Amino acid sequence: MAAEPPHDPAFVAPGLRPDSCTSPTSGQGIPARFAFVDGLRGLAALSIVVFHIWWYEPPPYPALAHAHSSIDTLFLGTRGGVQILLVISGFVIAYTLRRTWFTPREAQSFIARRLVRLVPAYWVAIGFVILVDLLCRNVWNLPSPVDGPMTVLRTTAHMTFLQDVFDHDAIGAGMWTLCIEMQFYIVAILGWGLAQRLFPRPDRSEPRPVDWGLMAVFAPFAIASLLHWRSLDRTDPWVTHYLWMFFLGMSTWWTLDRTLPVSTYATVIALAVVDLALSNTSDWVNAEWRYWNAVALATTLAIFVAGRCNRLHVWLNWRPLQYLARISYSLYLIHFPICHLIISAGWKLCNESPTSLQACLILISAIPASLLAGELLHRFVEAPSANWAATMKRAA
Repeated sequence: MAAEPPHDPAFVAPGLRPDSCTSPTSGQGIPARFAFVDGLRGLAALSIVVFHIWWYEPPPYPALAHAHSSIDTLFLGTRGGVQILLVISGFVIAYTLRRTWFTPREAQSFIARRLVRLVPAYWVAIGFVILVDLLCRNVWNLPSPVDGPMTVLRTTAHMTFLQDVFDHDAIGAGMWTLCIEMQFYIVAILGWGLAQRLFPRPDRSEPRPVDWGLMAVFAPFAIASLLHWRSLDRTDPWVTHYLWMFFLGMSTWWTLDRTLPVSTYATVIALAVVDLALSNTSDWVNAEWRYWNAVALATTLAIFVAGRCNRLHVWLNWRPLQYLARISYSLYLIHFPICHLIISAGWKLCNESPTSLQACLILISAIPASLLAGELLHRFVEAPSANWAATMKRAA
């Protein structure tokens, strides 16, 4: 998602050997940048683009018809990218709050910085979807990327992250997660503050609550999400539906930070494993959740192992992945209308009946086009917004 890992040069790893295998302590031993988490974010963003390109291929599906079954399985498997981002978001927000003393003013500042960080690029992406919709319907005679009219109420609901709450059809694949993300930020800061007030540490200078206090505040709701809420259609627009995956990421940081004992973390992981083992896969909904939970669990364990082995700043520190991570939020927002334009125009040029080779070339070309659009949105909108949010944090 949109939460960013730390890039604060003050966080170094004094006294830790490069080959040591130990968890970072609170405020010490923290890598200057979580390159491994960045790399996972880059992989997740690219996988979401690939999935949407493959999933939304227009009929008669020539690429799908001539693809080997293993290719189809592989590309459909990339749909788990969102779950990777949910775990990462939980991990990063837990890290961000580790030194935060909760006050009403600090809570407002935290949410304001999140809005400044997210909203400008999000609104530009919405505006681009509206522009593409108008051009497709009125100028280019192409199918619109949007089902139904773009009414004022529908647009306003999207701009305020309330599209799912008010049951408006999405205007772009993936945008629904921003609604969930904003709800999670509110839950995270309020839950942190509640645990801080009710379960403080004996050392009053330490902002971290006691371990069982954090679990008392967050774990019951996370477990309810895992065992009950995720199976209900009516919770789909709310963070309660996905809270378990955010919680996996949060508990991973708290364990690496030594706020939680490893035994508690092992219990959390065991719950996820038991749910996987006992899940009924006879219907599509449960089978899909089982896959999502497996992806979230794998992501959680990968981050934990990298942290325990002091490799959060080393593993996946590959320039292409780090680049994808840097533009991941913009790429996530803008790729769907770009892909729609490229693929719809390509199909039209082929008289709506491209050959298998033509279809594959059109689908592949949508990837670099999406990357270019993501780079432009990041450079001219997202990056300035992130700098503005950082300035707000320094001022606070």
